[in-house]
Amino acid sequence: MLVALCAIAAPAQKPASGQKVVQDHAEYSAYTAAANTQDPTARAEAFEGFCQQYPKSVVFADALEQEMAAWQAAGNSAEVKKTARRLVAVDAGNIRALGIVVELDRVSAEQGDATALNEMCVDATGGMLAVPMWRKPANMTDGNYDTLSKLMNVIFLGAEGYCAVQQKNYSQARDWLARAIRTDPTNAPDTYQLAVADLETTPVVVEGLWYCARAIHLAQSSAIPQDAKSMAADCEARYVKYHGASDGWDALVAAAASQDTPPKDFEKQIKAAAASPQK
Repeated sequence: MLVALCAIAAPAQKPASGQKVVQDHAEYSAYTAAANTQDPTARAEAFEGFCQQYPKSVVFADALEQEMAAWQAAGNSAEVKKTARRLVAVDAGNIRALGIVVELDRVSAEQGDATALNEMCVDATGGMLAVPMWRKPANMTDGNYDTLSKLMNVIFLGAEGYCAVQQKNYSQARDWLARAIRTDPTNAPDTYQLAVADLETTPVVVEGLWYCARAIHLAQSSAIPQDAKSMAADCEARYVKYHGASDGWDALVAAAASQDTPPKDFEKQIKAAAASPQK
């Protein structure tokens, strides 16, 4: 997801656009020099220096945008998150920065970082409220605005769903995650989390087994083999728990690779294991 976000990062531009006019020549020159720096890391450091030197600049938030985009281009996620948080602090309506913070916090949360999980859940709620009110920036094309709006919506919906799964609020999780994958059916993590929510619900929502199989395919297609491996182990165990044996599992995984949605009457295709006799 973060890769997609990077693809529409803010383009480098000079500050004398729209209504923002830098009066000080040295300040203008420093911004322009940073924007014209070709190496991403050097460009990020140049904008970082600009922000330190001109903290009251009319283009301070713009400079942080450029620094964040440069760190993205350099592949430094720690600095991306650090800069994004600074940007949200000075520009609460910056939906791109908030989306990046949420996305990076989710990566950390999925690795067991409880602090990141708590921060993500709060920020995702704020993001959900902000998306409907976000208006197209003057320097953004209609196409990029539509793309970014959908992407932000998926990020915040998916994060909300992940939070609900962690809180064992599976009904709410299913709602958030289903909405997320309707917008982006190729999202492996959200598809897998929907599977978890379905299969942890009482009674079990059998379609979760299809979403499990589909998530494995999507993870493999997205070149995240480690995720695919862990999903496969968990999903097969869930299938065996429901069905009583592993027969039919490989066929289900193969079929889900070529399906966009669960087949009609899917729940009738997977026979539940016979109930244990009561003593």
